[in-house]
Amino acid sequence: MTGSRFMPSAMSVSARSVLEAVLETSEDAIFSHDATTRIMTWSLTAERLFGYSAEEMVGRQCIDVFADHLRADVERVIDTGMAGDRVDHFETEILRKDRMPVPISLSLCPVLADDGTPAAVVLIARDITEQRLAQASLAEVEARVRESEALANVGSWMWDLRTGAVQWSDEFHRIHGVDPLSFDGTLDAHLRAIHTEDRGSVRNAMEASVESGRAFEQEYRVVRPDGAVRVVHARGQPMIG
Repeated sequence: MTGSRFMPSAMSVSARSVLEAVLETSEDAIFSHDATTRIMTWSLTAERLFGYSAEEMVGRQCIDVFADHLRADVERVIDTGMAGDRVDHFETEILRKDRMPVPISLSLCPVLADDGTPAAVVLIARDITEQRLAQASLAEVEARVRESEALANVGSWMWDLRTGAVQWSDEFHRIHGVDPLSFDGTLDAHLRAIHTEDRGSVRNAMEASVESGRAFEQEYRVVRPDGAVRVVHARGQPMIG
């Protein structure tokens, strides 16, 4: 069981002032509920994020501000907090006063009474709308890249020198006739797809490119699992970072 000790009476005036300043200046919405899950405190950022004032929210059930179709999951998370366990970055959705849904990342920390039992829970809600939009934009870009590669019959791959992992794009898998589930993502697996007579020169070109930091360009043969041979033209560029 992990949580913060509940000692409101022992808090000094200066410490309380610092805490209030943190609550009111935080970019995250911070609020708390008691052992019956009724809201006890409601920060200014919570007012801005949820659209409800503290006067409207204090005393209400915490679950009221979450989207109806997600309340069962949120209730389980709240139960976890009331059992004395922390919850970090649970993604869900709230419903603002104006009925606009907002995606959030929710963290909970139980507050313990002197006997060690949970007396309250502090909740921190972070608006992740921009993050979701960025993820959606990235997914759209990746989809366009896949479509462009398929139309041009051009694939791409990446070799991570730190981990040794190799990633192939969807079109690169199609060019080689290799099922993505059967590719183990290693440099050896990548080189095994190259014709045995060309494998050494390709590996040498790759290693020379890494050592010099210069791009390499080479034409070689790959052997598909069904025995078909294809000639590919490859270009590679080391990336630092």
